[in-house]
Parts: sequence; structure tokens; C-alpha cells
Amino acid sequence: MGTNQDSLPSKGGPYQPNEIEKKWYSIWEREGYFEPHWRRLQSPLLSRPSEGSWSDLNGLETAPRNINTSSHSIDPSLDITGRPLPDLSFRDLRPLAIPASVSGVISRAMSEASQQDERGLDSSETSGIVFRDGSPQNRSDTNPSTSPSLTNTEEAPKSASIDSPSEKSFTMFTPPPNITGDLHCGHALAISLEDALVRYHRMQGFKTLFLPGSDHAGVAVQCLVEKKLIREKGRDRHQIGRPRFIKHLDEWKDEYRGKISSAFRRLGASMDWTREAFTMDKALNEAAIEAFVRLYEQGVIYRGSHIVHWCPTLRTAVSEHEVETLEINGPTSIKVPGYTQEIEFGVLYYYRYVIIKDDNTPCWIEMATTRPELLLADSGIAVHPDDKRYIHLIGMNARHPYSGRLLPIVGEFTVNPKFGTGARSIAPGHSEDACEIGRRNGLQTVVVFREDGRVNEAGGLWNGQKRFELRQTVIENLEDRGLLIKREPCKETLRICSRSGDVVELMSKSQWWMRMDDIAEEAADAIREGRMKVRPEPTERECLTRLEEPKDWCLSRNIWWGQRIPAWFLSLKEEERNALKPDDSNTRRWMVARSEEEARKQGELAFPDQPFRLTRDEAVLDTWFAAAIWPLSTLGWPEGKDFDEFYPTTILDTGPDTIPFWVTRMTAVCLKLTGEVPFREVLFHPLVKDPEGVKMSNSLGNVINPIDFIAGSTLEALNQKMLEGNLAPRGNELDRTRRFQATCFPGGIPECGADALRFALVDSTSDSQSTFLNVGDVITYREFCDGLYKTVHEALILLPSDYKPTPSAYGQRMAQRIGDRYILHRLNAAGRDVERGMEDKRFWRATRGIKALWCRHIPTYLEYYRSCGEEDPDPESLSTTEALYAVIDGALRMTHPFMPFITEELWQKLPKPLYDDTPSIMVAEFPKQSPEYEYPYAEAEFNLVMDCTKAIQSLCQGNSNLESGKVYIKSACFTSQRTLEKYTSEIRQQSGAVNVGFLRIGDEAPAGSIACPVSDNVSVHLSVGHQPDRKEDISELRLKLETARRTLLRQENRLRESTLRDSMDERDRKAEEARLETYKSRVKNYERTISELSSYRA
Repeated sequence: MGTNQDSLPSKGGPYQPNEIEKKWYSIWEREGYFEPHWRRLQSPLLSRPSEGSWSDLNGLETAPRNINTSSHSIDPSLDITGRPLPDLSFRDLRPLAIPASVSGVISRAMSEASQQDERGLDSSETSGIVFRDGSPQNRSDTNPSTSPSLTNTEEAPKSASIDSPSEKSFTMFTPPPNITGDLHCGHALAISLEDALVRYHRMQGFKTLFLPGSDHAGVAVQCLVEKKLIREKGRDRHQIGRPRFIKHLDEWKDEYRGKISSAFRRLGASMDWTREAFTMDKALNEAAIEAFVRLYEQGVIYRGSHIVHWCPTLRTAVSEHEVETLEINGPTSIKVPGYTQEIEFGVLYYYRYVIIKDDNTPCWIEMATTRPELLLADSGIAVHPDDKRYIHLIGMNARHPYSGRLLPIVGEFTVNPKFGTGARSIAPGHSEDACEIGRRNGLQTVVVFREDGRVNEAGGLWNGQKRFELRQTVIENLEDRGLLIKREPCKETLRICSRSGDVVELMSKSQWWMRMDDIAEEAADAIREGRMKVRPEPTERECLTRLEEPKDWCLSRNIWWGQRIPAWFLSLKEEERNALKPDDSNTRRWMVARSEEEARKQGELAFPDQPFRLTRDEAVLDTWFAAAIWPLSTLGWPEGKDFDEFYPTTILDTGPDTIPFWVTRMTAVCLKLTGEVPFREVLFHPLVKDPEGVKMSNSLGNVINPIDFIAGSTLEALNQKMLEGNLAPRGNELDRTRRFQATCFPGGIPECGADALRFALVDSTSDSQSTFLNVGDVITYREFCDGLYKTVHEALILLPSDYKPTPSAYGQRMAQRIGDRYILHRLNAAGRDVERGMEDKRFWRATRGIKALWCRHIPTYLEYYRSCGEEDPDPESLSTTEALYAVIDGALRMTHPFMPFITEELWQKLPKPLYDDTPSIMVAEFPKQSPEYEYPYAEAEFNLVMDCTKAIQSLCQGNSNLESGKVYIKSACFTSQRTLEKYTSEIRQQSGAVNVGFLRIGDEAPAGSIACPVSDNVSVHLSVGHQPDRKEDISELRLKLETARRTLLRQENRLRESTLRDSMDERDRKAEEARLETYKSRVKNYERTISELSSYRA
């Protein structure tokens, strides 16, 4: 097996690890490698671990995915993978007598390792190995999970991905991040999932295309750049002009596009960087113009006046997702941008209007409002038709106290008769529901504010006043005229612009709109018919709800940063001569075209023989319009080879918070433009939340840059980045951010590497719509990476120095040894877990299979492998060496989609197979399910054999000569008996015992023998001439029994928790129930062993 047998001590002696070995094993244990046999098999009094010495990988494999596992309970009855220790009793009494083959390998490795870096390979063991990279020695002494050294290797094969001859294709793009700042862990989760899917399908032989890109984020970026300009230069955009301001925007764009691309690369995203896109690139801008024109020609886009969310500070409409709500309970003064004094909200003002009656008798109607400044926009009064107080007034008119216009009193069922006086003034130009009431009753629409929030001509003498200054003016005027009745505290909901902090004004504006009714229905039909699958199921219902209740979409943004709307307003020269101002809401005057030349031709047809002037709309498109056609524009739509080949794309992965303003709109728009859905499947991954359950958001300051996890950061550096951030939180959010960082990262963030971060993020996902991430989880997987690294290096040491892999190592021949069958079967099982997890998009199931393989099965197999002697060459069977190579190679390949850096590095170190010139693991074949590796009973048989082996070793620990004692194996079951007899030679080899025999079923063990129960129907007996004093052993076992009973009680209580049971799927539930039965069996075995030892003493 590649070791010098002459240098090994003889078999049989009890094994006591030396200090170097103990130190080395303690490192392995601490870093999540595996718990060594000598540690597992010692008495709790001799080696009971302290809480701090147990690995954070405890419970790693089976922890429910939607439960925050930031803290890990310590259970001495479990090994580091969370698996119950085998039910052996005597094995716990003294250190294990490890066979000589194991002792020699470990001793030699430890002595040499003490003189070199713990991560390096032993050159004497690897001098003959030719690695895939062509180097005969270990080429790196650093763990690649925390090293960026593989950048070139990671990027080399990208361009070849789409040139694959395969007819199968897999295409996806990452949702383009806004260039508002650095990436956060929400982006890192998306990249981790998306890149895992791409790598998996690339290894499956698909022609893959993974498109990178970023979004210009119109309103947000313009706001940030203008703030920076004011802070540094003391001037705003209007003072420097549009051309110079655009230059500042371009500089910002170049900086943050670079940062985003760099972060993607450091996360290991295997994207095709030759196709990197930006929403304002020339080709994408042309696609946006083409889409706008086509949709206008189809009647989907139109010009009209509707209520918009208007930000006076930014002087533009903003989308609903850029508006936050602030609940006010009673009179509260708030700082509003543009005002030196705070403005009071949360007050209800009662006032009255005079009613015009035919007999001129004085009559009044009283109303209440929280917005007295909007009285100037009133054009009617509404009351509930069943309100007896006002029924007689319906149909009459009141007179406006300022403009003098008549205000019709109408009956409306939408009026709440319990609010205020039950009568409500209607301002259709400043409220959505008031607009609807006005439309139904033919009321005039009056808008009293200009774009900057000042009063317009409708304010008469108050023209030019700021809106909240107007409030005080109106209140004082009403009071002076005896029209103000009273004031009282009330609750009020304010709309706040998340970009500027200003109070949003609802205003009727003439803008460009997209009519969503018809195209939304088509998109909903595509989902219902299964043409576009949506996962998970709750998000499908939410998508349908949004599409079934669509609102027209405002496309106009009155800013400078974005894609200019391809529309020109036509004004006649005659109107200009007569100083007439044309109405921009007149749709006949707007020419929508691909160019000004085309617009001029349209104008000549519409106004023949009339001189005119064309003025392009100053507004730009909503940034979400560019995002809505992203699947088209990035593939060269309307004409392009990529579009013909890769559209529709395979899958979209995004967060559920994008459903209302991106996913549903994108589906509807792309379907309307192409007749096909943009993706065959949409996957909504969970939102990443902080430990307080709040979604990570730049505006809240509770975000962490993934680079801080990859490279590490101190708490002071995190605080400084927060203070210097582009989206620094406002007001008390600053304190909340400091508290968040101090609570979650009191000692900063250690360097964890991209692989650990990716794996932690993917493993945290579940079917729920939110997940949690904390530094403890990432550190756990950094240790997992370290353990994986050491496992592969140990395997390389164990491989013969002249080993050359052949195709037989890939499932073409059957294995003979039980250990080989066991590990190959587990490799197949792990491969199934990964494949099912990837196909079902339940990624945590894939990571669970990988963790089980690396944390439990491969370390167990390595222990078995070290104890194997030389085998007879058999050309018809798979050798143990080939099995070892096959499992390491296969495990690395199935882990690669989730951990690209460390797997690439380690795979390159494996011996190079004959006739295999695969340059990178990313284009290697994903491990296929091999029928030759399917051994349905291999794991049960292997565990039975190994448990018997350990029982024999435990019994022999108190006897100096293993060869002199006669060992009997007793079974009450024919199946177990046949299995153990079949593997007698392996039991002898693994245990080091020479005289191993079997008792017939029903026979009693020889007199004077001691027993060790293996399971309910198997036990091991050692014939000895005397019985040692077991008083101390009984005391230790009683302590173990108490621990086992407490563990059993905890598991019973755990399974009684309905919340936990509901969170687990059927597979997890069965695993937990099996664990409960294991604990019960353990208690029973301890009780039986104590009873036997007590009888010996008697």
C-alpha cells in the first residue's frame, strides 16, 4: 500500500499515542477533520473533552436547514459529525490497541510533519507522483480556500464553455447588481447558487453561458453622485450642468463596475467575462429604444396623467419600492430636507366650507384633514351615501374659500363615516383614491405643486411658497376667517423617499406609462400552463397574485442618469410666435421613434405643411425597464446569434423581494416582445437577514461585504467602512448599525476564504423565504475546508509513490473488500444527493450529502485503508488503491460546484490518469452513478464488521498479547452470522487478533470469558484466565450511562417540539427518529454491560 512494512512495529501491542501524535490529532479535531480512534475510544474520565475543544462541525450533517445553527450544542455522546458513537461499551475503558500498520504510518507521518509545515506533503511519499499540473512536488503550502492564487486557472476555460459541441445548453445571468456600492451577502448568496448550477451543468456536459453584468440604478446613483458633488465641491447638478454631471456619473460607474466585477471573480463566479454587460452600454441602450418603440406601436406604452410618487428633492417620480412608510402616533416634529425648522405631523385639522343653498340660508359642512396645504387642490366633497347626517346634502355644492370654485358634494361608498366628521374633501390631483372618485364623478383635477415642491399658479397669491410653509399659511388664514374649528392628535402614515429622505408627494403628472392588464394576463397564463416553472410554491402564488392585479407602470424618471426616452415633443412655430404653450399631455404631439430623423418624418405626416420644432423628452426610462429586457438585451436582441441560440434562458435565480417590480414585469414584457417566456424556470432563493431578522440592506447599514468574510476584517475596519459607505444610514439607523456590528462581530471577522463563504451560504438555504448568516457558520466551513484539505493530502501520502490511475478506477470493475464496497457505495449515495439537490433546487440537500461524505465516510475509510495489508493482485477486481483514488477524485468533483478554489487546487495534485488531458476540474465530468458501486448492504455490513473489530480491540486492551487470547463472536441472527463469517479475514486484519472464531447460534460463551455487546443480537467474547478488577470501569460506565440518559431525554424533548418537527422534511424526520432509537439502544447496552461487570465482581 505504498508504505515500508519493515519499519512498522509488530501487531498486537496496545497503542498509546505520543505527544506529537496527540498534538497533531488535536489539530485535526479542532479544525473539523475527524475525531481519531484513540480519542473516541478513551474513557470519559481520561479524555472527556471540554466545551471549547469540540469542533463546531457537531451536528453539521443533519441540522435542519431553516434553523439558525450559529450556536452548536456539545454532546459528548456524538462524534464531530453529529453521529452517535457506535454502541460499544468495553472499548471505552482504555486506549485502543491500534494495529501496527496504522501505528507505523501515523508515527512516521507525525515525526516528519513535526519538521515541516503542517499543510505540506511528505516529499518522500510523493516524489514519484506526477500531478495534473505537471509538478512532481507539492506546489503550494497555502490553503486555497483562503487564497486568490487560482484566479487565472478559474478563468481560463470560460470562453470554451459556449463552444462545446453538446446540443444541451444551460444559460443564465445573474441579476445585475446596482452600481450603488459594494456587494453584500445577499449578492454573494445569489452568485454562490448560480455558479454552483452553472458549474454542475458544465460538468454534466452542457454548453453553458453565465452572463455577468451590472445595472446603472438611475435614481439611486444620481442621488449618490450629487450628494458627493455637494459634499466635495459645494455645487449640485443644476449648477454644473448636464454634460459635466454626466462625466461625474461615468467616473462613478467605472469605479463601481470594477469593484463588482472584482468581487464576482473573488467569489469564484465562472462567468463569460467577454460578454460582461452594463445597462447603459450602446447595444443595450439600442435594445431599450427598440423595445420602447415596439411596445408603443402595439399600444402597450402610452402617454397619460396619473398619480405618481413624486420626490420634490430629487424632482422626479420614484417607484413604490423606493418609498418607505413612517408611522406617526400623535403630534411629531420631523426634519424635512429643504426646511430649516422641523415640520409637525400627526395632527388632524377640522375646518368647514360654506354650502350654497337656493334660499341663501347659511349652511356649513365640516371636514377634517392632516394636509391643510392640499385644500387649494380641492374640487369636490364626498360623503357616505348611507350617512344620515349628509344624505340631504348630496347633489349640492360648497364654495371653495380661496378659488371660489364650486365643490360638488357626492355620495361615495369608499368614504369612512367614522373618520373625522365623516365628510371628506376631494383633491383628485394629489391622491389615488381621490383621483378615482374624481374620475367617477367628473371632478376637476387640480395640482398645486411644482416639481420642486413649491406652490404653482393654482395657489394664487401664495404662488412660490414651499408646500409645508403653505400649510402654516392656510391654517392661519382659516383661523383668521373663522373656518378652522379645532385640532386634535391623530395617527398618520408618511411616505418617505428612501433616496433623499424627503416626504413623498402624491401628484398627478403627465408621464410615459406601460399598460399592464393584457400583458400581465399572458404572463400569468404562462405560469399556470407550466411554460415557466416557479419555485418554491408560495412564490408562484405571489407572482400570480401580482399579475392578476396589475397596476400601470410609470416609465418616466425626470433625472439625467439613464436611458433617454425615445420620444420627441412637437411644437408648432406658429404657437411659438403667439407665445402659446402647448399641452404636453396631448399625445398627438409626441413622436415616438428610434431616431430624431424618424420622428421628424412622423411629424411631417401628422402636421403637413406646418413648420414645427422637435424637442426630445428630457426624462429617462425607469431603471427597471432596462432590467425588464435584460434577458433580451444581453443576448443581442432583436437580432443576434446569441439570442437565437440561448433564448429563452434556462433559469433565473433571484430574491422574492423582486417579484412585484422586476420578475413579473420582465416576464410580461419579454413575452410580449418575443412570444416566449424569458426563462424556463424561476428560482427564488431566501433573503439573507441579520440575526435580528431584518433583511440585509445598504440603506439600513446591516450589510457585510463578502470580501470581509473572504479576506477578514477587524471590527474597527467594519465601522469605518460603514461611516464611509455610499448609503450611510440616517438618524438612529447609525446607532443600530454600530450595535449590529458589535453584536455579530465583536472580534471582527477572521479570514475565511471564498469556498467557506459559498458553502455556508448555500447550506443555509431552505424552502423558506429567509435565511440567516453569521460569522460562526462561515468559520465552521472554513474548518471544514481545512479538514478536506488535510484529508486529501493524507490520501496522497497513502497512495503508492508510483501509482498511475487507470480507467478501472471509475466503476468498470467490482470491489472485493468490504471497506472498498462501503466507500464506493457511499460515493454513489453522495452523488445521488448532489444530483437530486441540484435538480430539485434544494441545494442544502446536496451540501448535506457532501458533508456526510467528507466528515464521516472518507475519514472512516482512511482508517480502514491504513489497516489493510498487501492484497493479492486480481485483474478482475478493483483494488483498494484504485478505490481510494476513485473516491477522492469523485468526491472532489462533486464538491467542486460549491467550493471551486480548494477542489481545483487539490484535484490538480492528484496523480494524472493515463490518456486524460482534462485541464481543469471545472470541465471534468461530474461523477456518474456507477452500477458497479451499488452495494445495497455494504454500509450495514461494513459497520457491523468495524463494530466487531472495535469491540475485539476494546476487550483486548487489558491483555498484553492479542495473539494468545481466543476471541469468539456470538450472533443470534443467521444474517449477521453469515456476514461476519464472510469477512473473518478482514476482522482479523483490522483488529490485530489472530484467534477469532464463531459460536453457533444458541451456544453459550466459554466459561471465564468476558463479553462486549456489539448490537442487540451480536456480541464479542474474549476467553481469559482471570478477571481483572473492573471497579473503576464500572464507575466510568455509570457516568457514561447518566450522560446517555440525558442525551436520550434531550432527543425525546426535541422531537416533541412541533415547530421543529414541522420544519423538517421526511428524510430529516426519519434520521432524527433513528437517532432516538440509537440513544435508547446505547442506554440499554450500558445498563447490560454494567450488570455483566457487576456479576463478574460478585
